[in-house]
Amino acid sequence: MTEELIDIYDENMNPLGTATKQQAHREGLWHTAFRCWIIRRSPENKCHVWLQFRSKNKQLYPNLLATSAAGHLRHGEKNRDGIREIEEELGLKVAPEKLVKLFTGKKSIRSKDMIDNEFNPTYLCEVDTDFSQLRLQENEVDGIFEFDLEDLQNLFNHKVDKIYSSGIVRNDENTQEYKAGYFWLSDFVPHDDSYYRKVFSTIRRYCDGRESL
Repeated sequence: MTEELIDIYDENMNPLGTATKQQAHREGLWHTAFRCWIIRRSPENKCHVWLQFRSKNKQLYPNLLATSAAGHLRHGEKNRDGIREIEEELGLKVAPEKLVKLFTGKKSIRSKDMIDNEFNPTYLCEVDTDFSQLRLQENEVDGIFEFDLEDLQNLFNHKVDKIYSSGIVRNDENTQEYKAGYFWLSDFVPHDDSYYRKVFSTIRRYCDGRESL
């Protein structure tokens, strides 16, 4: 099977050509990965944020909370083409016009096994559905949890040390069941806290109806 190609760049996002994901991670080549944060409003108009619970089978950061939906852009894809990740990972089809651009991030993470240099076009998508319509992608996603936006901001601003959430998880019978409980900072995919604060403050501006995100 031919390995999937992705576009690669220099650190200033000038195109350089293509490589496989494995090569990009092995050699630290800059590439692009789509991120989308899904939100839902309560009947009281409070904003809630969905976070994905990564599969126990993932090589990187298994069993940790992450962006609602995310993934590498394939060769030739534009940033918004990453919307396919929402349907692939969550089974939720959304219209492209539902995407709201937040910002483009940049991250560089090194471990003993890889160098992950990414540009991250980051979007928001507001939905009015509930978890009953989701179909979690096997071997990629083991759950999805809904958090109060204010709770997330308080956690990453170190005003509290844990927050409560509920959602659905995949059980041993490979079906989805309800789960609720407390989460700590250590339950989230590691980023600098400033990244999460930027995401959640930008979402807050959107929820408050401010024109400038």
